[in-house]
Amino acid sequence: MESTTHTPAGQDRLMSLDALRGADMFLLVGLAGIFRTLPEISDNAAFHFLSEQSRHPEWHGFTLYDLIFPLFIFIVGVAVPFSIEKRLQRDPKRWPLYRHIVVRAVALALLGLVYWGTPGGAHPTWGYYSVLYRIGICFFFAALITMHTRPRGQVLWAVGLLIGYWLATRYLPVPGYGAGDFTEAGCLQTYLCERVADALSPDFRHVLSITLIPSIATALFGVLAGQWLRSSRSPGRKTAGLLLAGAAFLAAALLAQDSVPINKKMWSASFTLLTVGLSLLLLGASYWLVDVRGWRRSAFFFVVVGMNPITIYLATRLIDFTKIAGVFVGGFVESFGPAAPLVTASASALVMWLFLYYLYVNKAFLKI
Repeated sequence: MESTTHTPAGQDRLMSLDALRGADMFLLVGLAGIFRTLPEISDNAAFHFLSEQSRHPEWHGFTLYDLIFPLFIFIVGVAVPFSIEKRLQRDPKRWPLYRHIVVRAVALALLGLVYWGTPGGAHPTWGYYSVLYRIGICFFFAALITMHTRPRGQVLWAVGLLIGYWLATRYLPVPGYGAGDFTEAGCLQTYLCERVADALSPDFRHVLSITLIPSIATALFGVLAGQWLRSSRSPGRKTAGLLLAGAAFLAAALLAQDSVPINKKMWSASFTLLTVGLSLLLLGASYWLVDVRGWRRSAFFFVVVGMNPITIYLATRLIDFTKIAGVFVGGFVESFGPAAPLVTASASALVMWLFLYYLYVNKAFLKI
């Protein structure tokens, strides 16, 4: 829902969520590009490590770049109980809220088409699927489940979806490969996507992907974190709860990887546990530092990004920020030698932030 999130007691804005959302998005649109240029400056292990962390693994494995998408979905879930409460306080009738949930899910899917630059068409590789489409679907189900269940029911939904997905990928046999094959060709996800492509169209190959199931679970774990933050517990206890839960999820991920490997493209059960664990740790740290300790000025840079995350995500497709940055540094960038790509990437990231800062100052926020 809206990125405008308030504490249940009517206090100031829960700025930690905006800051975490902004840090996540800035890693995608800014820092990742900067990290990729580092090996051109110096051939050292640290720079190569950072460069590798800004790319997805070919199949199994995990990098920092893999965390961006699930962390965003987790944050969407955290905001859901706050937003539902706020809307029901304004209007206790539920039908306007149902309408909003449907409209938002559809709008995100349509914006996904705009991102690929093919409204009314399909992306040559991913068809009608997009990141925004998955966010919309996860939000849709997480919001409906939140409206109709208490936290205990939300736990059952999240855990049930994750266990069900793990059992399916681990034990359902794939023709020609058998059960528990986690190669790209032999996994259950690939098999089902191919069946969808055969039955409907290749454009729908990823739209009905089975990986939507653990993604919804990710959003629901975010909802539960949001319910925890909405409670009347002390800030210290809230922080401790998030951090302890994060550590427990990480331990579960390490155990689960013996059964199913950590893999983003499959959105495997172990990947879900790992990314939820990291998300909880980051949320706990952000909440403690920004909202409890009051480090709001320090968080301002990321808050500016976090207030308009979808705007900058779409803008990077529609606006050539690198070309704009070239207006300012193009005349002397070559004088930096091997560091020239780093200067260009940094200038481009700065232009993006200044664009968002202009929107922030003028209170122009894309709300869906």
